[in-house]
Amino acid sequence: MVDSFLTIKAPSSAEIKITKSKFISQAFPVNNHSEITEFINEVKKKYYDASHHPYAYRLGIDKNDFKFSDDGEPSGSSGKPILESIDKLDLTDVMVIVTRYFGGTKLGVGGLRRAMSEAADLCLSKAEIIEKLITEKVKIEFDYTFMNLVMNLIESENIKLSENKSDEKCKLILEVRLSKIEKLKTELVSLTNGSIKFIN
Repeated sequence: MVDSFLTIKAPSSAEIKITKSKFISQAFPVNNHSEITEFINEVKKKYYDASHHPYAYRLGIDKNDFKFSDDGEPSGSSGKPILESIDKLDLTDVMVIVTRYFGGTKLGVGGLRRAMSEAADLCLSKAEIIEKLITEKVKIEFDYTFMNLVMNLIESENIKLSENKSDEKCKLILEVRLSKIEKLKTELVSLTNGSIKFIN
């Protein structure tokens, strides 16, 4: 079961010069397509005098949502190697944009591929890579007599208590890592002698 993924914690950037051309690479953590569009527009505005801004991104837990663009550079020379840099590190919810200032000497498709790859690798190597857990809310209801037992279990398993809605009964909403849900439910049933309720 996939219940975590790797992404970057915060934006990072790097700059390299190859045969007089300057490459400014920037990596961003992203959650959706509108953020991707915003970052592309921001970078194009900031470096308005640059000739090309190729980019690539990968989104989502299943990693099926991805795109790469050469942005006017020779076909296959830019977007694809940037995406390969993201994939080498097994990242998702990430986009990388490489802005190029042409220095007057053509690099050729092979040279451009290497330069784009190097620029993307460099800014990703400066980023802090983090593991994000995929969680689900589990709502439980039980008698106060089991409060200490339940709270001890939640703490020992490092489970996040996201809401306490207790009234005449204990009503808690837990944030549980996907792979831990079934085991947790079994243990809660056992602790409460089968009296606990799981609310949808």
